[in-house]
Amino acid sequence: MARKNTAEAAEIGVAQQLQADILGEYFRPGEWLKQADIENRYKANRFEVRMALSALAAKHLIDHVPNRGYRVINPSDRERAELYEVRTILETAAGRLAVQKCSDDDVAELSQMVEDFEAAIDTASRAELTDLNMAFHNRFYSIGGNDLLITQIRELRDRGLPGREGGWETVAGMRASNEDHRQMVEMLRSRDGDGLNYTIYRHLNRWREFSKPVTDEKS
Repeated sequence: MARKNTAEAAEIGVAQQLQADILGEYFRPGEWLKQADIENRYKANRFEVRMALSALAAKHLIDHVPNRGYRVINPSDRERAELYEVRTILETAAGRLAVQKCSDDDVAELSQMVEDFEAAIDTASRAELTDLNMAFHNRFYSIGGNDLLITQIRELRDRGLPGREGGWETVAGMRASNEDHRQMVEMLRSRDGDGLNYTIYRHLNRWREFSKPVTDEKS
């Protein structure tokens, strides 16, 4: 039993490391993943790597192409638009739950996270800012208390990261994104569900300002 648990832990560890590298764009959208390279990078054996690749394919972070292997997803404009439509539905629903269940302490904590992000914009690395942004969203949606909904939101968010273009390409865009966060907190503070839903919609769809028109073909 101990040996089995150790093997399972190793597979999870490889999958987590590979996922972090995909989301951090060490592996680029559309890039083919060579099993030998992954084994060397994560000091893993062939079985662990195969299990990790299968796990990430199930989460739609990589594509499995029969007789060719695995590659990092590179959503088309159409696929990305559909992804954000579903995210909008789920995240506005989570926002309504947050309005119903939030406490003054929740609002205070989120407000501080907004200020922390603002202070970090000029000094932190892109990776550090990404972590702060993820922490804000994870904390925000945790208020609703629906773990299944939170998991679905996180998985869809991760699927949209490879190849994404958006407001984060400029400092002004980062500040605009954080101003959306600030407005989301204010809507929570005033228990304004409709205002919060509008702000979440605007926040999620800012990427459209920076993207090409939707097409049916891979970019």
